[in-house]
Amino acid sequence: MKNNMMGKVISLVLTVTLAATVFVGCGSSGSSGGEAGSKDGLKKVNIVSPTSLASMDLCWIYAADGLGFFKDEGIEVNMIESTDGSDPKILGSGQADFGAFSPSVGLTAVQSGVDNVEGICNVVAYNMFGIAVNKTGGIKDWSDLTGKQIGFVADTASSLYDPILKAAGVDPSSVSYVNYGTSEYEALNTDQVPAMGTWLSEYYMCEGMGYDWDYLSGNDVLPQMANSLWVNTDYAKKNPEIVKKVVKAVTKAMYACYYNPEAVADITLVKYPSIEITWDGAVGAVKGNAAGMFGIEESEQQKNIDEKQIGVYDTDVVKQTIENLKTGGALTEDMDYASHYINDYTQPDIDYSEVEKVCDSYEFQSKVYKEAN
Repeated sequence: MKNNMMGKVISLVLTVTLAATVFVGCGSSGSSGGEAGSKDGLKKVNIVSPTSLASMDLCWIYAADGLGFFKDEGIEVNMIESTDGSDPKILGSGQADFGAFSPSVGLTAVQSGVDNVEGICNVVAYNMFGIAVNKTGGIKDWSDLTGKQIGFVADTASSLYDPILKAAGVDPSSVSYVNYGTSEYEALNTDQVPAMGTWLSEYYMCEGMGYDWDYLSGNDVLPQMANSLWVNTDYAKKNPEIVKKVVKAVTKAMYACYYNPEAVADITLVKYPSIEITWDGAVGAVKGNAAGMFGIEESEQQKNIDEKQIGVYDTDVVKQTIENLKTGGALTEDMDYASHYINDYTQPDIDYSEVEKVCDSYEFQSKVYKEAN
């Protein structure tokens, strides 16, 4: 049961995490250059997604919809799906108003000439990538990876992990990346490989599904941010209040992932019942998303929420992320990449006690929840 299910789950989450985080909408395709209304009097916004939608890694945006945060702001989200890598171009051309993707996706597009896009909400503020290791395998920290094999799902390992290994003092050339495809979980679990490249939501999901591994956090050695909410700058100039409302709804949903991961997991599984996962695995995946947003350790998450404004970019981390992309070879041009991340639309006055009330009143509906409880 575990083997079959994990093979299916990994195919759902891999592309999302490596490429970008996505927004879910109530519709499909469309174009927009200004305000558009719906029959309910809501303002319709178009958000481009670089991947399919059925994934636990998108739980935070499903929460913005399912908990009513978009509707509270008078917003209706329309989804544009683009799985061919053209999502930043779609955003830059004005066919979409918002997008959600990683620094590598957004900034390489900027490098190629798509210069009218900006990151406006720092959704995944921590380095989401790390290494899972067997507890009995003798790997206790990053230095123990020298001369070892690391299992992966895809062939993008070196660009993602070489900068982290270098920061940890490990020569990347001493490490062998091995593509195990969707069997990488079992390869680690059965000692075919001593370590596995992973990311926070995947690792937490695996914990929930019964895998018992240790985790080496990439953020411990190389801080960098991951996925952001981006906007077409022309749209933002014409519609600054709508942009603020979208960011506010997203920020509330991010907090909901931390405060009530069970409710967010259920919302995601109601939206996409095709996701094959256990209930504990689904809740674990949401907790992993929260870890990427607010800190790896649960003990630091509330502290960071209290002391740092949710969604705000840290200038030093932005600069470090850009340097990491240069080290990994993604960015080769000398450009002002940092100017494409701004804090103009984040808001410090959100009442998160109201978010808690909404979460606490949520009624669970998913088949996965009912079967587990």
